[in-house]
Amino acid sequence: MFRPGWVMPTKIVLVLAATLVSLGCSSGGALKVDGGANGGQAGTVGGGGLAGSSVPDGGDDAAAPNLDDALIVPPGLPISLEVGGAGAFELFALTLRDEPNGLALYAALKNTDPTGPACDAALRVTLYDKSNQPIGMFINGLYTPHFYLYTIDANTTTVAACASPGDIAMTRIDTMATDITVADIGSIVYYYSYFALDAVLLDGLTVTQVTPVTTGAGTSYTGTVLNRLSTMVSQPSVAVFPVNSVGRPLGLAKAGDDSQVPAGGSWTFQTSAVDMPGVNYAAFPSAAFSN
Repeated sequence: MFRPGWVMPTKIVLVLAATLVSLGCSSGGALKVDGGANGGQAGTVGGGGLAGSSVPDGGDDAAAPNLDDALIVPPGLPISLEVGGAGAFELFALTLRDEPNGLALYAALKNTDPTGPACDAALRVTLYDKSNQPIGMFINGLYTPHFYLYTIDANTTTVAACASPGDIAMTRIDTMATDITVADIGSIVYYYSYFALDAVLLDGLTVTQVTPVTTGAGTSYTGTVLNRLSTMVSQPSVAVFPVNSVGRPLGLAKAGDDSQVPAGGSWTFQTSAVDMPGVNYAAFPSAAFSN
């Protein structure tokens, strides 16, 4: 098994996230082609104002956070980049919420670098309390929208999951201590890393026909993943982030099994349920395949 991006490329870029920006739109294995936290086709999401600024809020964040136009929840939470630089991604939306298993963070970032893809990306956050004392540092990979063919040497190629210029990437970080709540957090400092690869864009896996379905547990998503790669893939999966009107991720629903999907074939899914369906979604498929 091999996860794209785990091969050390000729150039590794460790960068700090830049200023918060307004949202744009994106389209969007054994080698593991993992559009998430590592590849896939992102659902279209809408545009918005500057995170952290005086953005007009069209709803009650506490009562209906899936319907308002807030880019940062809880409102007014100070979020800043780690001192030292900038790179391909800009973080523009973030949700911090208490969940049954503990504190969870959802973030959306955009690749604003026009020069090339950002591959095998990850987001790291450091949480501070109201006295500006660090509570903990947490990290997870970013779900990114596209697949690239990367040449390692004359005899070896592999597939990397990347964010093309203009793409939206998302993540959930939910491995935080169970005794931390939103009320404990005074500020967040973030950092991200990625590989800058000289790679060629591929037709990869595409999510289509996504439909929200109301269940007893909340809202799940049905849909189809199309395999546009030239090889069979196995272990297909999909991650779906419901988003609000400006593209802020509200939760994460997943589906996956041990199926095999031939080249040109498809796989149908129904995800787990989320409690806030939002007004749109971003979906990222993944699968495994052998060289």
